[in-house]
Formats: sequence, structure tokens, C-alpha cells
Amino acid sequence: MLLLSVALMVMGTAGVSYGQESLADNSPRLALPRSKVDEPFDAPVLVGLYLAGGGGLETDQGPLELGYGGQIVMRPGTAVSFLDFLYDWNTGLVLQVDYQELSDTDTVLSGDGILRYYFSDRGRNDTEVRLFAGLGVGASSFSVPGTDGKAKENYWSAVVEVGQEWLVEAKWMFFLRAQYRVNLRRHSHWGAVSLQAGAGVPWPI
Repeated sequence: MLLLSVALMVMGTAGVSYGQESLADNSPRLALPRSKVDEPFDAPVLVGLYLAGGGGLETDQGPLELGYGGQIVMRPGTAVSFLDFLYDWNTGLVLQVDYQELSDTDTVLSGDGILRYYFSDRGRNDTEVRLFAGLGVGASSFSVPGTDGKAKENYWSAVVEVGQEWLVEAKWMFFLRAQYRVNLRRHSHWGAVSLQAGAGVPWPI
């Protein structure tokens, strides 16, 4: 009698599941929400490097100085492993370290976490082309001349970015982007801009 009850329970559960799948197939409104990026959940983590040109917006800092950095890009198919809702929001997670010269003597080193929203694919064949916009927070260490060498000032920072990403064969990444950073500390704040170009590969390769 117990075995019969268990068998009926399993058959009933399977019937409900099959019924739900059939309804979802016939009516898209009943299907689970899906990201517009439509990326597989086993999408690779991308590791990239970039060169930058930028500088501070203060009058005593250069308008265009050299910068560079590295980043780890987890597109929506990967970021879902950390936060489920990111996939449905077409949003990835970016971790970056950025070094930017501001003048002949001033530099800033920053580390950030960025949520990046991806727009619809405009590419063809095996190449995805997506515009993106991102918002993040981090911390910056600002080096300035001191009486006995370099003095450091630490700031919290907020980052806004816009750009475009090319993803070839779902793994080779190329990108262009612009970032605006605001560094904050108590009653002090200052901004910096950066134009960046870079490339990335899947990890592990």
C-alpha cells in the first residue's frame, strides 16, 4: 500500500510538471522570464587588459594622461551564479583594477565592482556586438608629492561607464568604453575621466 501511494505521488508530480511545460510552450506568458542576452549558464569568465587615456578634471591636472588596468568580466550567464536576478536584468558583474596618471606627479590607483547592463545584440554570425552601461563603487588611492616622497590620500569612489563590447565565438572579447569617476572623502571630492580600449580571453584559457 505504501509503495502504491509513493508511485501515485511520483506520477502526479510528473503530470503537473508536464502540464506546466506544455502550458509554457503554448503560452509565452506562462513561461519563466528569460534574459534578452540569452546567454548559456556555462558562459566563461573573461579576463582582460586595457590601455587608457584620461585625467583629472581639476585645473592643475593634465587633460590627457596615460592609464591602464585589468578586469574580470562575468556576463549575465556567469553572474547568475552570484546573484540570480542579474540574468533576468541582462546584467553582468565586472571587477577591475585601474591605474591612471593625472599629471607629471599625481597618480590614482582604484579598485571597483561594477554592475553592467547589456543591450540587445547588434552583431552577425559568430560575433556579438553589444552596447553597455554600468554603475559601480570602489576605493581609490591618490598619490601626491609629499615632503619625504609620495603621500597617499584614500577615497571612496563611484564609477559610471558606457561602451561597446565585441564577443567573438562566445569567448574572445574586445571593448571600447568611457568611464567617469567621482572620488569622495568627507567634504572633499574630485572627478576624472578615462577613455579605454582593451581585449580579453576566457579563464581558464
